[in-house]
Amino acid sequence: MAEALTWLGTRYRYGGSSRSGTDCSGFTMAVFSQFGYSLIHGAGDQYAQSTSVTPQERDIGDLVFFNWGYGIAHVGIYLGGGTFIHASTSSGVIISSLYESYYANGYVGAGRILPD
Repeated sequence: MAEALTWLGTRYRYGGSSRSGTDCSGFTMAVFSQFGYSLIHGAGDQYAQSTSVTPQERDIGDLVFFNWGYGIAHVGIYLGGGTFIHASTSSGVIISSLYESYYANGYVGAGRILPD
């Protein structure tokens, strides 16, 4: 999680995956690539790529996914304690709570990326 935290404050840029600007799936893709994992650029694709875990199994480093009525539209990295780090369109890379009403209403579930 130390790597993910170094991205705090990075501005949002649709289609981006670098420290000069990133979207949500570009952020997760870039962080995971530092540890040898190849994620697809797209929240829905990362959802399909992950192995679903229950809320009880959810652990630090798992991906968390959101849908506000038009498919998987957002992804972040779970930090524990109900918090996650993600690239927000309005604020760039930030830490949020899964219990904030906006995120709680869109929460779909968590997925784990397993080594090849």
